[in-house]
Amino acid sequence: MNHRFKLPRHMMIRPFLYLAISLLLPTSVLLAQPGSVDPTFDPGEGPNARVFVTTVQPDGKVLIAGDFTEVSGQAHRRIARLNADGSLDASFNANAGPDVFAVFCITVQPDGKILLGGQFEAFNGTEHSMITRLNANGTVDNSFDPGAGADWIVSTIAVQPDGKILVGGNFTSFDGTARTGITRLNSNGAQDPSFDPGTGLGSIGIVTDIYAFALESDGRITIAGSFNSYNGTDRNSIARLNSNGELDTSFDPGSGAEFGSINCMVRQVDGKLVIGGSFTDYNGTDQPFLARVTNSGALDPTFNVGASTSGSILAMALQPDGRILLGGFFYDYNELLARDVARVNTDGSLDLNWSTGTGSFGIDAGVYDMALQADGSLIVGGQFSAYNGSTRNKVARLNGGTGTPVSEIQGASRLHVWSDDENQLLRVSEPVSGQVFDMEGRVVVTFNRTNAIAVDHLCAGAFLLRTESGTVHRFVRP
Repeated sequence: MNHRFKLPRHMMIRPFLYLAISLLLPTSVLLAQPGSVDPTFDPGEGPNARVFVTTVQPDGKVLIAGDFTEVSGQAHRRIARLNADGSLDASFNANAGPDVFAVFCITVQPDGKILLGGQFEAFNGTEHSMITRLNANGTVDNSFDPGAGADWIVSTIAVQPDGKILVGGNFTSFDGTARTGITRLNSNGAQDPSFDPGTGLGSIGIVTDIYAFALESDGRITIAGSFNSYNGTDRNSIARLNSNGELDTSFDPGSGAEFGSINCMVRQVDGKLVIGGSFTDYNGTDQPFLARVTNSGALDPTFNVGASTSGSILAMALQPDGRILLGGFFYDYNELLARDVARVNTDGSLDLNWSTGTGSFGIDAGVYDMALQADGSLIVGGQFSAYNGSTRNKVARLNGGTGTPVSEIQGASRLHVWSDDENQLLRVSEPVSGQVFDMEGRVVVTFNRTNAIAVDHLCAGAFLLRTESGTVHRFVRP
C-alpha cells in the first residue's frame, strides 16, 4: 500500500491551527489524575497469564504478548491485539500463534508489519525459530525468511531507518552462523553480511543477552543487557557499536553497570541515555537500578536518583516533556511510596504529581512493559491482577499527562509546520534540530539544522516533533 503524506486541504491552508488543535487532549484525560486507572479502557477478564510486552500501533490499537493462552476467555496463544477501548480485536487473526513458551518483544515496522521475537520454534504450525514477521492482520508474512533463525531466545528487535533489522538475545548462532547475542538482518530476514560483531557478547554466568537497543542518528547502535565484553573488549552491560558492528571505543563506560543487568533504556533528545535494570553500581559509583549516561559513556551526575527504587526496573518510557516513566518490581522510589510504577522528573527526582496510590498488586505482582499512547496515556502490562483497587488483569491503561500545560508547549513555539505533499516532507519555518518520536517514545527521525524533514517512510498515525529548544508539535500522517 502506498501511504502518501497528504493532509486535507483545510489543514494545509491553516497548518499552525491544525497543530495547535492536535495537541489538545480529551477533557477526560486532562482532568484525570496522572497515574490513575483509565476506566474507558476495559480489557474484561484480560489474559490468563503474564504480559511481557505492550506495543501501541499508530492507529491506537494495542498489541500484547507474553505466555498467556487466552484473553477474556477466548483462545489467543501468546499474542493478541486490543482495540482502543481495551476490547479484543477480532480482526487480528494470529490463529494458533507461537507453539511454546512466550513472546518477549514486538516491533511494528513503518509499513505496519509486525516483528516478533521470543522463545518459540513454530508459528501457526510453520517452523519459525525464535523470530517471525506478521502482516498487519496477524497472518504470517511469508516474504520474511530468517532461515533456521536463532538457536535460542530473541529478547529485543529494532528496525533501523534503512529497514534493516537488529536482533538481540540469548543466542549463539543465527541461521547456522556464529552470532553470540546480536545480529542484523536485511528486510527480507536474511542476515546482513555487512554487520560483523566478531565474537559478540561475553558471558556473565549463564546469561548473555541484549535487552535493549538505542539507535543513534549517525547509524551507531547502543546495546544494553547482560554481558561483560564485546568482541573481546571489556564492556559491562552497555556498549556502543559502529554501524558495521565494530565496537565504538569513543563510548567508554569504564566498568559499566555492575552486579546486575540493564533491562531497559531510552535515548533523550540531547543524546543522553537513561538506563534501568537490576544493577547496583555504574563505573564504581553507587547507582542502584537507575542512571543516566552521557554521550561518552560517563555517568551523568546531574541525574540524582538518591536511593532510587527498592527493586528491579524492567520497563521505561520517555514522555515528550522529558519525564521518565518506570515499571518493574519495586515498592518505593527514594523511600517514597511508588509501587511498581513511577514517574521521575528530568533531574531524577520522583514526580509527586503521578499518583500510583497503592500501585499494582496480586500474586508476584509487577510491570514488565509499558507503552505511551498518542494522548499521553500509558499502557502497562505485567503480572498484576489489580491496580489501585481496580481489577485489571495483566494489562491496564493509566491516565497520562505530560506535566506541561498545552498552552505552554504551543505558546513557547513560533515555528510554523506544514506538509509539502509533492516532496513528502514536513516543512518548518526556520532551520531547527530535533527528533520525531512515535507514540512509544522511539526516535524514528533525527534532523539537524534543517527546515525540510523527510517523513515519507513513516506509516500512518500520530507522531511528535520535538525541537532542540524543547518545543513539541504533534502531527498526523494519514
